[in-house]
Amino acid sequence: MRDRFGDMGNFTRQKLENFKNTHRDDQDDYYGDIIDYLNKAENFRTFDEGLTEFIKKHGYVEEDGLSREKCIEQRTDFLYKRMKEKNISISKSTLEGYFSGERRPEVVQKGRQNVFKLCFALDLDVDETTKFFNKIYFDRTFNVKNINELVYYFCIKNKKSFNYAEDLIKKVKKLLSEDTTETSNKLIYTNSMREEADVFTTEEELIRYVLDNKNAFERYNVTATKEFNQLLSRIQGKQEDKEVLDRLKKSRTNREHEDLKKCGLVVQDLFKNNLFESTKNMDIASVDFMLYIIYDSYRPVGKKSTKDTYSFSKNAKLLKIIKDNFPSRERISKIQNKPNFSSDGFRKALILLEFYAFCFDAQYSEEEIDFFCDFIDQMNDILDSCGMAELYIGNPYDWLFLYCAKCDHPLDVFRSIINDVCELDEDEF
Repeated sequence: MRDRFGDMGNFTRQKLENFKNTHRDDQDDYYGDIIDYLNKAENFRTFDEGLTEFIKKHGYVEEDGLSREKCIEQRTDFLYKRMKEKNISISKSTLEGYFSGERRPEVVQKGRQNVFKLCFALDLDVDETTKFFNKIYFDRTFNVKNINELVYYFCIKNKKSFNYAEDLIKKVKKLLSEDTTETSNKLIYTNSMREEADVFTTEEELIRYVLDNKNAFERYNVTATKEFNQLLSRIQGKQEDKEVLDRLKKSRTNREHEDLKKCGLVVQDLFKNNLFESTKNMDIASVDFMLYIIYDSYRPVGKKSTKDTYSFSKNAKLLKIIKDNFPSRERISKIQNKPNFSSDGFRKALILLEFYAFCFDAQYSEEEIDFFCDFIDQMNDILDSCGMAELYIGNPYDWLFLYCAKCDHPLDVFRSIINDVCELDEDEF
């Protein structure tokens, strides 16, 4: 298991030990302890803890015995001074909010911009910046199909300042706006672009590359969209699947069962587990139906019944960092309509869909598999190909799926936990 989490620091080693201690074979059907664990931010490295670790590695020395308030003050002063020296703009109150734990950068473009500013202020190299994004901020690093982030990558790799990067971004965008030459519309994948960016040593090389491939920029998540659509194609029901179900109710011949295997996995799930009654009024080709079968619940989809709405992001008893962008009908629709809306939301959706597909295949497979290790390997292959962070045991969202993957019946455990965290209090009925 250790090998699957790469180059581990002390925190990751500790998390693996905690994971082994938390996972018990005698858990039965009670997951209260697991939900309690997931709901305690102190069980995971918070943003302020991770930021503090990084400033300590890059010049900050803290006296022993200081009060928490004094620590926050001194950490803020250190980083604010570093940023002022480098002419990087983040307000002191924002930094104080990061160190106090009252806020963390949102996983949106403005938040990413602030994280890059922190990395430049601390003189992080490419590897350190990647670790900060993946293991502290919990988002992908260097989306090189975004011109700003391609320039950040070039500047961090070549030890240029943040101000140099900002000036270069303006220069590149001005040249782009003035350039009227036609370029190829061929798709260039993010990993390929990253490899080519590795060889740039001068800004002239970078500018020439951008101008020669200008149509490739801002076309985000090409590989991720392909993976997402392939998973949807396997999992989601289709209108013609209803005809197969109707025939199967009348005749259960081998021919009909072969037809069932061509249906979406959720439709096969419906038939194998006799869920006809609970889904009789649902459109089997809808996202609502797909998510209802995956979760075995209306609530994460956006409903607590067929009439009343339920807000998973507000009401589910989980840490905010898990609930943010949790795959719902709305999130899935946003990915379909606007693939660049949120890399965090895209990653979470890919993990959920691959987990369900993997669970389904394993449940009905005649081959013997090592579910936990095989799931991690397959999931990481997908995430890596999409330029996204691999599964990380210090990320609370990932921890939930890793915990379930270690159980004898992973999908049943996942569904039980989701149903338990969505349980309504008496005053919510």
